[in-house]
Amino acid sequence: MSDFETIARPYSKALFEMALESKSLQAWSDSLTAAAAIADDEAMQAMFELSSMLPSEHVELLLSVYAGIDGVQKANAELKNFFSLLAENGRLTALPAIALGYEMLKQEADGKVDVQVTSAQKLTKEQKDEIAKSMEKKLGKEVNISSEVDATLIAGAIIRAGDLVIDGSVLARLDKLSTALNK
Repeated sequence: MSDFETIARPYSKALFEMALESKSLQAWSDSLTAAAAIADDEAMQAMFELSSMLPSEHVELLLSVYAGIDGVQKANAELKNFFSLLAENGRLTALPAIALGYEMLKQEADGKVDVQVTSAQKLTKEQKDEIAKSMEKKLGKEVNISSEVDATLIAGAIIRAGDLVIDGSVLARLDKLSTALNK
């Protein structure tokens, strides 16, 4: 999905600004989450890549699946136009990245941020709490911590919060040392 981050950013930002202006942040969030789940499906991605289908047919396919999802509002004209714009530009496969970018902007506006911690060993609850407390102080926002283990880091952790990356892993320190020695 990182390949789509650059493509997704202007779409996410434009949608967020439109939703903020129309006071429909949650409705757009729900719609984008549903559309992203559809577009993330391998079979759907294959359909989007068929050159024998017109962009309008891609939109009809997406809307027909979208209409079958319980709990989301009916696709309005703005959502249909958005899907059409993406289809015309061959960007329907970027929907998951667009939805992710939109959610990050929404959380930022709500004063919240997701923090991903990748550590060499499983974090204890106390360690997660300490990282959350430190990141809340640093970012001035409510923090939601998620963590994963990557033993290749040797020791330490990498903390990601949006565009902010703090790499405190031993692997990164060894890479820096190796680079310095090879100069």
